[in-house]
Amino acid sequence: MYREITMRKLFAAASLFVAAAAVNAQQPSAAETVQVTVVEVPVTVSDRGGNAVRGLTKENFEVTDDGKKVPIEYFEMLDLPTLTAQAEASSSTPLPPAATRHFLLLFDLANSSPGTIGRAAAAARQFIEGQLGERDLAAVATFTTEKGARMITNFTRNRTLLVNAIETLGNPAYFKVADPLMISALRATNNATAAGADGGTAGAAEKAAQEMARENEVQQGKIRDNELRDRLRIQLTNMGSLVRALDRISGQKQVILLSEGFDASLVHGRENLGSASARQEDASVLAGEVWNVDSDQRFGNAAAANDVDMMTTLFRRSDVVLHAIDIKGLRGASDVTTSDGTAGKSNEGLFLITAPTGGTVFKNGNDLKSNFGRLLKQQEVVYVLGFQTHTTGKPGKFHALKVKVVNAKADKVTARAGYYEQSNMSDLERVLTVADVLMTDAPVDDITVKVTATPFPGPNNRARVPVVVEIPGSRLLQNITGKSANAEIFLYAFDKNSQVMDHLKEKITLDLTKAGEQIRNGGVRYYGTLRLPAGDYAVKSVVRVEESGLMGFTRADVNVPAFAGSTVVDPVVVAEPGNWGLIVGPSRGDDYPYPFTAGETRYIPQRNVQVSPSGTYRVALFLIGVPLENLGLTPTVTSEGGATKQADVKLVGRTAPDDRGVFQLFFDFKPGTLASGQHQLKFDVKSKDGAQSVVSMPFVVQ
Repeated sequence: MYREITMRKLFAAASLFVAAAAVNAQQPSAAETVQVTVVEVPVTVSDRGGNAVRGLTKENFEVTDDGKKVPIEYFEMLDLPTLTAQAEASSSTPLPPAATRHFLLLFDLANSSPGTIGRAAAAARQFIEGQLGERDLAAVATFTTEKGARMITNFTRNRTLLVNAIETLGNPAYFKVADPLMISALRATNNATAAGADGGTAGAAEKAAQEMARENEVQQGKIRDNELRDRLRIQLTNMGSLVRALDRISGQKQVILLSEGFDASLVHGRENLGSASARQEDASVLAGEVWNVDSDQRFGNAAAANDVDMMTTLFRRSDVVLHAIDIKGLRGASDVTTSDGTAGKSNEGLFLITAPTGGTVFKNGNDLKSNFGRLLKQQEVVYVLGFQTHTTGKPGKFHALKVKVVNAKADKVTARAGYYEQSNMSDLERVLTVADVLMTDAPVDDITVKVTATPFPGPNNRARVPVVVEIPGSRLLQNITGKSANAEIFLYAFDKNSQVMDHLKEKITLDLTKAGEQIRNGGVRYYGTLRLPAGDYAVKSVVRVEESGLMGFTRADVNVPAFAGSTVVDPVVVAEPGNWGLIVGPSRGDDYPYPFTAGETRYIPQRNVQVSPSGTYRVALFLIGVPLENLGLTPTVTSEGGATKQADVKLVGRTAPDDRGVFQLFFDFKPGTLASGQHQLKFDVKSKDGAQSVVSMPFVVQ
């Protein structure tokens, strides 16, 4: 049995003054580090049947870097079905970065008709809803004659967002992203999509796709034959630029182009050498009338071939495979050639651009769902090869890689063609990178970031969740020599379906001439308030410094109660503000006053803190609408192995309930003889009406 603290002692006291206690967490001493550049190369190997090859070892691979064989110093085989099953058993366990699959669904509206685009959208929706793995990420993009290649969504696991984007093809009248990272959409989008989701008559979302396809068809009609090659060049250049931005993302990256194809003769010339046009040109050549021969149509265009080569080279260098689905379906003879012997739209053009990247064209089959299934089957196993390298210090310099499988049967080996040295990020690269960290929980820790989120009751069934983001200054300002520093703070709340329920984004500018020493000796805290309905959430934050490019990531799992009755919220450690700067995010008009106060003193809430066995730590417990009379509390500590013991906790004070019925109890907690490692401080709270709550706070004993 564990000792219970009753509230009768509190009523006997006239008043108790509670001061915010400092957290005596010791910071690790600075150590000199040696920076080693390691390149990781994900490799997939398949047999003739398209099945992933398992059981290979490090000795089955050879890697050359710029033509020189390098020793493989790190090797790992990742079996995705096994890893995914393990990850699903623990939703907070991230997959290794190399095991995360990214699928970019690229709708080619410039080379597709409204009817086939509708079929492609239906197949893509089936893929998202039925075949995309729980830990896979997908994004949607379009290419149009007028606007070129455009990302509609970022990579996300939010199925609702992806389906909305597919059904509307990003038509701004029906689809609008709601955040700077393109991983959420306005609620109105869901309503528009649902209007036609049940079949029968076309809904608003389907009409949106049809409108965009028809508009693009009108644009195509305006293009003269002699402009087709320029349009192809623009498309290839756009696709190359888009895929170059994907180089920053780790894991398997694949673009799935949904298209009817393009006229391959624009690249390699006339296919049907027996056509009337070809026979006329043969006669002109024999007669010496070479000026009557269109060499581009007869032999192909060198510039267009170079455009294809440049695009596919960017795919290989950025470790992206391009697949294509011929959304025309079954083709007849009338679909293949035109009267002058050129191919017209055909899947031959799709082969030209996919084969050099190691990709596949799924053709002549109307069942696109099975095509997606075959694609995924080849990638069930990933081999990660790691080696050390020496960089030249030239931003963006490319180093060529080759991977070979030896002493093993392998029909197809897919690996990146090389790697780039670090360079400044473009806007798209920055958006893709930050979103990928949030979606995959990537272990990014150039900057130390901590998050504490505490829910309180709010109007309209949406709790107010104040969040404190702590950023220690020493690493925040690392490598910065100027007079100012600019940083972006991204704060997102994801539900269990990876849907963004609320977000905050703040850009801060730090004047180092005035506050540089204060920030370096302390740090910066950001305070903002999320609005969330009842449920379980992962509150995630990424901080990125513009000048240095350094980033940090953290996440905190938060349960938001319904606040339907008396409620107890997880406790926090009371910390002094110290010599830190506090940045308060903009108010949305209905924020509550800062809730973390003890008397007239403000404090900083913290969780998962490091504590010393000899220290004493002030702990605050929030109660909402809980009657104080005969209230019982049983404090315990549970260690990593599951052992539980009485906690050394002393009740030292409380605050009066506010207008929402929220009040605090304050305790002094001594870790004492607890062993080093992770622990949980728990409070079992029982009210006189029989209601019981168990709340907890993680902490680490040094």
